[in-house]
Amino acid sequence: MRELSKDAKRFNRITQFLGRLAQRPHHGVTTWLLTTLLAKLTLLSKKGSKQGTPEAITEEWLRMFPRGICSLDRIEDGTGYGLVHADCSLVGTGNVQACYKMMNYDRELIKKLGGTLTVVESRADPAVTKHCRVAIRPIGDKRTDLIPAHLL
Repeated sequence: MRELSKDAKRFNRITQFLGRLAQRPHHGVTTWLLTTLLAKLTLLSKKGSKQGTPEAITEEWLRMFPRGICSLDRIEDGTGYGLVHADCSLVGTGNVQACYKMMNYDRELIKKLGGTLTVVESRADPAVTKHCRVAIRPIGDKRTDLIPAHLL
């Protein structure tokens, strides 16, 4: 296995912290504020820009992360599917609601990049062991076939 970069290790530490925070019901607003602020800082530092196609939105989302944190699974039927490999404190906890709160970071990133993001498989679910799976579509896509993991 390849050694993670300093940026990836830093990202994983932040993910660990946010996961622990998101599990506490009385820290919902704090989690939302921190994830929103971190998304804005990421967009500024990485110079994230709005994109027009599912492919471009997905590629731009991947560019916002340190190498090894996220990867492209596939692009199919106007939907980009990404895999999240971050070292998350929610893995196996069963607390998919906390995952939903924490993934506000990604939803905020994607919104500014021109899309929407749905977590379709969360490693917070003990049945999911490899990685989280997300689906990315352009804003305005009216399809309703994706079921968010926190509603399963």
